[in-house]
Amino acid sequence: MKKQVYALPKKALIWAFLTLVSTSLSAESYVPSSKDTIVAKWTVVAKSETPKERVALLLNKANQPGLASRYYGQASALTNKLLQTSPNDPQLLFYKAKIAQHYHRFDEALSKLEGVPPSHENYASALLLKANILLVQGKLAAAKRSCLQLLGVSDLWISSACALEVNAQQGDSSHVVDSYAQLLTLVERSSLYQHTNEQQQRWVAQILAELAAKQGLYNQALSHLSAFELTDVPVSYLALWADVQLALDSPERVLNVLGPIVEQADSFDDALLLRLALSEHQTAEQTARWTPRLTQRINIRLQRKDTAHAADIARYFLDIKPDRKKALFWAKVNWQHAKLDGDQRLLERAMDVQYAAEETIKQPAGM
Repeated sequence: MKKQVYALPKKALIWAFLTLVSTSLSAESYVPSSKDTIVAKWTVVAKSETPKERVALLLNKANQPGLASRYYGQASALTNKLLQTSPNDPQLLFYKAKIAQHYHRFDEALSKLEGVPPSHENYASALLLKANILLVQGKLAAAKRSCLQLLGVSDLWISSACALEVNAQQGDSSHVVDSYAQLLTLVERSSLYQHTNEQQQRWVAQILAELAAKQGLYNQALSHLSAFELTDVPVSYLALWADVQLALDSPERVLNVLGPIVEQADSFDDALLLRLALSEHQTAEQTARWTPRLTQRINIRLQRKDTAHAADIARYFLDIKPDRKKALFWAKVNWQHAKLDGDQRLLERAMDVQYAAEETIKQPAGM
């Protein structure tokens, strides 16, 4: 039986010491046998020519596995500092909006985007970001208007792809089918798309894969995602790939491919840890590696009341450590911020579990 997919909704390594220290909290202290022994590694961003260029580079790197917590923090600190002297700088406001979006401060992000004028080089990117935020908020009409504003300021296929992604969220499965077919045709026939940059092509590939997965066309979804190396794609791309593999009952594939990518990252992303833990549960492995790490991370999120990771927390209490009350609570928290169809399905799952438990309690003894 196929598993239900709840899809998402986007090195220069420098070695400081020769081996990694165990991350176990109960491990004994490690003492290098030599002063040349390497005991840790981290990723650094080379200094750019200007502070703005450095912010741009930080934000670009932040979407890679294991880099979000560090680089978004650095980008935020530097952007805030620059805004003190240039509070109306359109480029800085755009960067600030991207940072706010990452932390799910959507209203703040939309407010900052208002400061990016049509004449600015980041205007098209600002419109795309605005459309994405409005889409996540469930404001589909406003999101589509933002997509249509791209006409005349970007290639036609970009505006069309944006609008088709919004159309697919209308609720009726026919919208998904139509949007997928139209986007496929657009990609195949647009000569401009063939010459666009890799980042934009990856964006379209991810949309196509998600639309295919929603129709149960999992092999087609994998075909779209296979266009790019998994070692060089954003976390959201990897999470979608893992969801499709799990829907195809291929948890071993997730563990074998995604595991090393996550292990090599500077830190762990909740979304990827969740999928690795789900894979362990599907394979019924006796010695779990990823589930304890996810549990530790979830406990930290709970202590911080971290609403930005509410969907991952809800999934944890639905599929990893069942707790119907906590699952429903965090699914509702997530729904307050994100209203994509995947978020709706998550809420419905949590409500179904809660309802089923209540019905069981109501049943008279002996029935």
